[in-house]
Amino acid sequence: MDSFLDLTEEKLDDAKEPTAVEEGEYTLRIADWRTSKDNNVVALDKNDQPYMMPILEVIECEEAEHAKTISHFLRIPNSEMNAKDQNNAKWNLKAFCECFGIDYTQRIDFEECLGLTGDALLFVAEDTGYGEQNKVRKFLTPR
Repeated sequence: MDSFLDLTEEKLDDAKEPTAVEEGEYTLRIADWRTSKDNNVVALDKNDQPYMMPILEVIECEEAEHAKTISHFLRIPNSEMNAKDQNNAKWNLKAFCECFGIDYTQRIDFEECLGLTGDALLFVAEDTGYGEQNKVRKFLTPR
């Protein structure tokens, strides 16, 4: 086992802190999925409700190189939800799938979704732990 790490050629002083992009329309790429402790894409939140969380990257713009990644919370509809919450969960999943061209009439292979792109309206929200973060205001359907 090596007990040393040589970072002298990495030029860490050139690193720039990732930042939130300004509010507006951006192209996003599905970079990853946040997974549960047992490595499932669908996890349970603190209220034992199922959800999934794609990790999105801003691409194809000047700010992309230093843009923070976006963790987007998507609740999974279930029988314990009231009608309004269930409809909202369904609508949000449908909008996400349509934006990225995911066929929700078939079983979804999350690995195949990596790299898919779509457009969305983003806004900036302040997070007490992480500072300014981008959030999705609306996923846009392909034109």
